[in-house]
Amino acid sequence: MTSTCRGGLSAISRAGFFSAIFLATLLSVSAAAQADEVFLKNGDKLTGTVISKAEDKLVFETKYAGKVEINWADISRLTTDQAVRIQLDDDKMLEGPLTAPADNKLEVVDTAAGAKAIDLDQVAAINPPDLSGLRYSGFFNIGLKKEEGNTDAETYHVDGEGTFRWSDDRVIIALNADYENNEGVNTKQTFNLFNTYDHFIVEQWFWNNGLSFEHDKYADLRLRTTATTGLGYQIYDTNKTSLSIQAGPGYVWEDFYDGDNSDYAAAIWALRFRHVLNDDWQLEAFHNHRLTQGLENTDDYVFLSQTGVRVPIFDNFQTTLQVNFDRDNAPGAGAEKNDTTYLLTVGYAW
Repeated sequence: MTSTCRGGLSAISRAGFFSAIFLATLLSVSAAAQADEVFLKNGDKLTGTVISKAEDKLVFETKYAGKVEINWADISRLTTDQAVRIQLDDDKMLEGPLTAPADNKLEVVDTAAGAKAIDLDQVAAINPPDLSGLRYSGFFNIGLKKEEGNTDAETYHVDGEGTFRWSDDRVIIALNADYENNEGVNTKQTFNLFNTYDHFIVEQWFWNNGLSFEHDKYADLRLRTTATTGLGYQIYDTNKTSLSIQAGPGYVWEDFYDGDNSDYAAAIWALRFRHVLNDDWQLEAFHNHRLTQGLENTDDYVFLSQTGVRVPIFDNFQTTLQVNFDRDNAPGAGAEKNDTTYLLTVGYAW
């Protein structure tokens, strides 16, 4: 009886010992399996943890090399063991672990939206910083230009733009300024400052309000102030393509150096467009224009436009080739109606 009891205890001990070994092995295998994986187009595979993705770089942490940056264009598949936050190129957000059903494909198991299949090039960001819904972008350029029209000369030029976007609101601030000094004599002095506030009523429709200031000393314009309001429609809004139109009423106040000052009601039409022509080079074409048409006199209108191409140089630096064509159909005393400006600038984008 005693020996039987000892034998039984011994068997239990052995069973517990082997169970512990089995459990430890299982946990070890499970821990090893709990890792994110990146599959590259050249056949390499990295194991570690996805940290974030911004612009065209994935930050990936490995035990053997620490944090590394991987070109997004070099990735064929990506899987994660834990949930990550995915921002798509249309600004929609998904959250969940990632699987890779095929090359250049992702499936996000979102807790709210369920499983959603997307392409790799639809991913704008992974684990983006929480800025209380604020997203921002912009650029600042400096350069020289050759102008034909009211002034024929080379001039100093600066321009910049900042866009601040929340879920339902957007603010855009844009500046253009020129200064020319010819043999100690100031021959050109202009600036345009545009400010717009858009409130999105539904997904693509927005209510627009704007205030702009224009100055051109040698076109006799001391200051033109334009206040606008109206409806706009965001046709496209992705990392690759953005296109919006807007129209509505406005009011214009014009202060001239020599001419008679005036103010009048107007109708406003505006368009903003940009499109990435080449994903690898991030070559971007753009065109913006605004027409301010006087309601009392159909001959009284102002058309401003910018058309060009932005070419990345390195990091966030860029060069811009641009043509500005402006027409003031009722200019100040002694000024021409048309101004054409050719620009070559270098700047920084963020």
